[in-house]
Amino acid sequence: MRFSKYLIPLLLLCLSGCAGHSSFTEEKRKSDFNAQEVKDIYIYSFLDARREYTGESLFPVFQKTLSDRFAKHGVRTHWLWFEDSTFGQSYSAAEKNSTDGYGKMIPVGLVTTLNRTQELESSATHRLVIFPKTVGLTGLHQAEEEYYALISWTLERQATPGDAVFKGSSTFYSRPRRATEDLQEDVDGLVDDFLNPIYTKSAKSGSGN
Repeated sequence: MRFSKYLIPLLLLCLSGCAGHSSFTEEKRKSDFNAQEVKDIYIYSFLDARREYTGESLFPVFQKTLSDRFAKHGVRTHWLWFEDSTFGQSYSAAEKNSTDGYGKMIPVGLVTTLNRTQELESSATHRLVIFPKTVGLTGLHQAEEEYYALISWTLERQATPGDAVFKGSSTFYSRPRRATEDLQEDVDGLVDDFLNPIYTKSAKSGSGN
């Protein structure tokens, strides 16, 4: 078909146009969940397990931005990055030097289980797991080393880990060598796209609308 001849270039063009911007898809929300119940949150970030895609400069900007956004809602944050975890410290040394190190499975459940005591001691009311499910090069930007990532966000009550009250995925585009002035804008979009649905819908629910 002649239509298919133009379809792929069109899709690639759309992908190119989205570069530098995130998009969030809500996948689950429990009917009894309200953002106001989140008072203190323990954040597990696994983005550093794919640092060759994100670039080193992303991590401090991402942590500060997400922490600041939560703070505006009166929420205190505690962080554990994958490579700082008990398992991640040994994984980093062993897997980074292997030819297929970044193709290895990241044991999210093991990391959270091994850190359970520290999480309980933090008095966190909720747990947030941030995980890069899929990463790769965008079609038109291989020469620029621009990557896309499908990032999952899973929010759980600390009392019932494994039972998500809110869950979704973000599509995020990154360039490890990008200019720092572009990074904050990209991270702002990524964080806001995740938090806005949580607090906007909870506010509407609380108002009785």
